[in-house]
Amino acid sequence: MMQKKKRFCKDCALPSNHHINTWIDELTDRLIPNLSLPKKIDRFFDILIENFFIHLKLVSLKDDFTRSDIQLRTTCFIDEAKKRGIKFKAICGRFGYTCHMQAMVNGKIIRFDNLPTADFKSKYNPRIIDDKTLTKHHLKKRNFPIADGDTFWFWQKKKALRFGTNQLGFPLVVKPRSGSVSRHVTTDIKSGEQLKRAIDKAIIYSPTFIVEKFITNASVYRATVVDFDFVACVKQVPANVVGDGISTVRELIDKKNRDPQRGSPQQNEFTLNKITENEITAKLLSEKKHDFSTIPKTDEVVYLQKDPFLKLGGNLIEVTPEVHSDNLRLFRDIAKFFDVRVVGIDFLAQDISLSWKNQPCAIIELNNLPCIELHHFPSSGIPQNVGGAIVDLFFKYYA
Repeated sequence: MMQKKKRFCKDCALPSNHHINTWIDELTDRLIPNLSLPKKIDRFFDILIENFFIHLKLVSLKDDFTRSDIQLRTTCFIDEAKKRGIKFKAICGRFGYTCHMQAMVNGKIIRFDNLPTADFKSKYNPRIIDDKTLTKHHLKKRNFPIADGDTFWFWQKKKALRFGTNQLGFPLVVKPRSGSVSRHVTTDIKSGEQLKRAIDKAIIYSPTFIVEKFITNASVYRATVVDFDFVACVKQVPANVVGDGISTVRELIDKKNRDPQRGSPQQNEFTLNKITENEITAKLLSEKKHDFSTIPKTDEVVYLQKDPFLKLGGNLIEVTPEVHSDNLRLFRDIAKFFDVRVVGIDFLAQDISLSWKNQPCAIIELNNLPCIELHHFPSSGIPQNVGGAIVDLFFKYYA
């Protein structure tokens, strides 16, 4: 009997049935009180459950995992950690490897999920920063730059439409309250009809969503801060090709998509993805009076997507050496304010080399399990060894 092909959502590159999980997770977080156990007790139960599943042979510990088996951010850390003598095993179940890892060093077994972030040292539950609404609330109290907006439940669509149209005004952004890597996010919304479609898209992923003001003529930067000191910063750029005076747009796209560093969003071992062609591509080409047979001039940049999302084939430019000292201080201050030792900060600004105090800008979200691979495998610029910085943190707080 032929196996049914798995369907993937075009807005988040995850299996379509994954939206059930994101809804359940969100409802659980919002409606069930978070009963935080003391960290030692929490750790005890984690080990107990792990051993229980291993004893029943429902899962096993293996050390033969490959880059395609685990998240790339974890691979970046492990590659650097192995250079310093740390050995690893991952928990594997019937559906493949999980994010649950064991590190062996100096006779100790240290457990972590995805990355060792030393969250046990924090005064707060680090998961708070993955809630965009709570994050915005705390950032506002400290007078960090944020975009105006509000949060709504799925049954408040009409209220959200009125708020966005009449109170904030266009252009707008709509995004799920939780989630990362721009899943089900719509930017630069300029009409009520676009706003309605954006809300419907966000609700597919989450029962709660945010409507906020869009900052025009700004770029998205991802800063990663490790242990309140180390900072790396990468700029996200919409999918594009650069003319050579000889090749057509079609030939330039095909050449870029053949880059061995580019894969598909479903492949764990890739940071960069092949360029997606859709109605926005056709519109952007038409606006420049181009089509796929046009030969762009030498060094002419032809944009093929509006948003800088990696899933659409966007580029990553490492800009750490260009970051203004005020912006470095801002990123470190945010990490200290939330008392989180590993954090990704999505920052919207017109120019990272200018102080945040002198330009329109906003912190748009934080992530306590950042995609550090963005800094290891940029399209251009000098890669930053965030994995190595986390290895230093590992030896400081764990080993």
